[in-house]
Amino acid sequence: MRILHFLAFLLILQSCNKNANEAPVDLIPEDQMVEILSDLMILNSAQGANKKILEDRLKNPLGYVFKKYNIDSTQFENSNAYYARNIDQYSLIYQRVKEKLDAKKQRIQKRIEIQNKVADSLRKLKSDSLTKTRKKNRIFTQNRVKKNIEPLVE
Repeated sequence: MRILHFLAFLLILQSCNKNANEAPVDLIPEDQMVEILSDLMILNSAQGANKKILEDRLKNPLGYVFKKYNIDSTQFENSNAYYARNIDQYSLIYQRVKEKLDAKKQRIQKRIEIQNKVADSLRKLKSDSLTKTRKKNRIFTQNRVKKNIEPLVE
């Protein structure tokens, strides 16, 4: 009797798992999934940095991402669950997400370095300009003083 119950349990368990590895009808392609997950990670980081500013600019950050890629939450959940069941494929997707975020980080760091160089150049130019102006003013003042003093000395 126990064997019969055990076999029935296995049969029910197997029938529940039958469609688990089939791709959903509205599966999000891998390339688009990489883009979506990248945006979600950026939003998650932004929420961790300053949630108030993000909420002021985007009322529903998750809804913004879904609208941007023209998907709904159910489609994302089904696709995410499908890829999560296929761990090799899911690992490749997350590797691509990491590469995309690293490349974006490097571009931003280069842009910051360029902005810092420009700001330093402007500060130096302004400093040089102020130094030259002060020098000219000093010479001009010295010349005026000399012109004013010379008639008195003679």
